[in-house]
Amino acid sequence: MFILRFVNEDDDLSVKEFTDLSQVNKFIKENDLEKSWHQIEEIKRVVPNLKDEN
Repeated sequence: MFILRFVNEDDDLSVKEFTDLSQVNKFIKENDLEKSWHQIEEIKRVVPNLKDEN
């Protein structure tokens, strides 16, 4: 999962979630965000190892 933070038209911070990076890039291009502030964060799911080590 990816989280995109960007400044919207009203100069407010907006946050959107995407399932893959290509969707993020498409959204950035469609909304002309390349030249404005934006941040992409990748969220990785961690599955705990529940196996007993004994």
